[in-house]
Amino acid sequence: MNTSKKGAIELSIGTIVIIVIAMTMLILGLVLVRSIFTGATDSVNILNDKVKNEITKLFTEEENSVVIFLGADKKAKIRVGTEDFGVAIGAKTSDGSTATRSRMKYKIGLSESEKDDCIKAIGEQKTLALIKQETEQWIDFDAYEGDSVYAIVSFNIPKGTTICAQKILIDVKDSETDTQVGGTSFTIELLRRFL
Repeated sequence: MNTSKKGAIELSIGTIVIIVIAMTMLILGLVLVRSIFTGATDSVNILNDKVKNEITKLFTEEENSVVIFLGADKKAKIRVGTEDFGVAIGAKTSDGSTATRSRMKYKIGLSESEKDDCIKAIGEQKTLALIKQETEQWIDFDAYEGDSVYAIVSFNIPKGTTICAQKILIDVKDSETDTQVGGTSFTIELLRRFL
């Protein structure tokens, strides 16, 4: 009789071990799927033909002179501790004439109208330091082709940065005609680092 009781205990311990392992695998799978879907905004580091083609597609879809290569919500989700996270932008000349790098210029600014923005959380100087390019100054685009120009706005988010979100403003001007081409905005959302 003692042997059957011993077998029942071994069976129940084995079942518990299998359930614990199964739950662990399920949780790891859910974390992986969540990270894949929440990390849908990829960093752009090189202005290759694929990125330029996607931006050109956005010109026709959105019918705007200035576009951002992000998802429909125009949010760049960046993990704290990330270096060189790039967001591609594009612009077209308003008259359809040939663009040059020095003709078209863009300016990066911060919106202060948001309720819970990084300016309030970490201060304006630290928020400006997240952007690698100069802010509030007209900058030449990185590349041009036909009537379109392209650039990458880069971010460095150091370890220990407070979790926050910030709306980034992009203005574009044609320095040849000294006219404003247009403007757009996107939001950077800082996320916690994975362990």
